[in-house]
Amino acid sequence: MSLTDRSAPAPQPADRPDPASWPLPRAHRLMTLVPRTEWAYRPRIAATAFVIVTQVFLYVLLWRALYGGSGETVVGLDMSQAITYSVLATLMGTGRVIMEGASQETAQSKIRDGSVVFWFVRPLSARRYCAWRGLGESLYATAWLLVGLAVGVACGLVALPPSPAAAAVTVLAYGLGQIVFYQIGLLVDLTSFWTITSFGVNRLAAFAQLLLSGGLIPLWFFPDWLRAVAVHLPFAATINVPVSLYTGRIPAAECWPYVAEQALWCVVLALLSRVMWQRAARRLLVLGG
Repeated sequence: MSLTDRSAPAPQPADRPDPASWPLPRAHRLMTLVPRTEWAYRPRIAATAFVIVTQVFLYVLLWRALYGGSGETVVGLDMSQAITYSVLATLMGTGRVIMEGASQETAQSKIRDGSVVFWFVRPLSARRYCAWRGLGESLYATAWLLVGLAVGVACGLVALPPSPAAAAVTVLAYGLGQIVFYQIGLLVDLTSFWTITSFGVNRLAAFAQLLLSGGLIPLWFFPDWLRAVAVHLPFAATINVPVSLYTGRIPAAECWPYVAEQALWCVVLALLSRVMWQRAARRLLVLGG
């Protein structure tokens, strides 16, 4: 089925303006889609908070048991840095993964019920529609991060960055990491146009994201051969780089190669997703509707 091969534009009702003339600034309302959906289903908010708090609690117990109050450092991390790393990694990774797809505006769900066709006939392109929604999702996840960070600092679980410069580059790296996070999720979602179900791809991508981003175990604890590969993958750009900068494991003065690699992944993944969008518009399999 092709959505791009149209012999003539659809006629517009006399009392309805041409969609091309509609004010696109209204698209910014898509940023509120995920927060409003979460607010409509308030138990989800409690469930997300419970999962994050439980993970943080277990990480604190784990690191305190491993270090045993010895004050020693392992691969350049002391106990305070290790706990700070795990708390921030949990806030960045777990919260974002739980909230992905919360609005049910994914390609997989839309293809299943047939409503994906509306992505390609709206005045706003499907690519921009998902980008606005993704921006709102990222801002909502950032709000969770800031609240968790404030609580963690107040409880003495999260240490402050070693310097103002470290805090500044952390913000930059976090922003780039969120772009990579969105692009990875988008590419996985777009595979739905070529597969009957993307369940397997989603599971594989979620496992790779959890393990290779440093969200489960800091990459600094990996074997040398695995760490040498993992640090250059896009997954590491989402969590490992910003959290390592925050904890001081990567000095602020040495951050630029890591930030440049993040920016490179942003460009590469954006180009790849653009190609997939163009191909998806020419190949659409609708399972329902």
